[in-house]
Amino acid sequence: MLEIKNLNVNYGAIRAIRNVSLRVEKGEIVSLIGCNGAGKTTILRAISGLHRPESGSVTLDGIELTQLKAHNIVRKGISQAPERRGIFPNLTVFENLLMGGFTRRLSPADYDKVYGLFPRLGERRQQVAGTLSGGEQQMLAISRALLAQPKVILLDEPSLGLAPQITKTIFETIQRINKEGTTVLLVEQNAHAALKIANRGYVIEVGEIILSDAADKLLHNDDVRKAYLGEI
Repeated sequence: MLEIKNLNVNYGAIRAIRNVSLRVEKGEIVSLIGCNGAGKTTILRAISGLHRPESGSVTLDGIELTQLKAHNIVRKGISQAPERRGIFPNLTVFENLLMGGFTRRLSPADYDKVYGLFPRLGERRQQVAGTLSGGEQQMLAISRALLAQPKVILLDEPSLGLAPQITKTIFETIQRINKEGTTVLLVEQNAHAALKIANRGYVIEVGEIILSDAADKLLHNDDVRKAYLGEI
């Protein structure tokens, strides 16, 4: 469904991403793990049209995306819940959700669906988003991305700064979203949690993919366990 081939992304004279290739098949959860600064977010920004690659291709169902503007990539079927949520803090929960559905006419059933995923948002629909807790803001970011009805949702560090119980809720919901038909590319520093729910995983270091395998095999890979799972 989503395929990246030989992707190179620069920040000025710095090559941030080097010949990265990865794929996400329909119905999968694929995790991309790595340390801070490894290039995970840059890959998602390149997929979403927020950073133009120097070279390489990004395709969705065979359609090249690298020359499209970001809003047109959303229309093609990719939406993103960005790192640190990126909500509109001065708008209400409902108004933030409305922004997520800019590509289509939203119905009450659309809102009911995300309120079903995250009942707290339904309770706080008229609350100003900037006053929500961190966990609630993450729920809002994911829900806003879902209202575009994406084929593939990109999730960037959804557990960042969250308490363990809220993190558990977020990851359970990601699995539910996937079971209901949305393909997921998950960038996450919590490698153990990410690989536990994924079908496959990629490991990135200093802008390069160094390893890819089934998620359960990565969980038991000694090098991955030492470097990313805090195990010796």
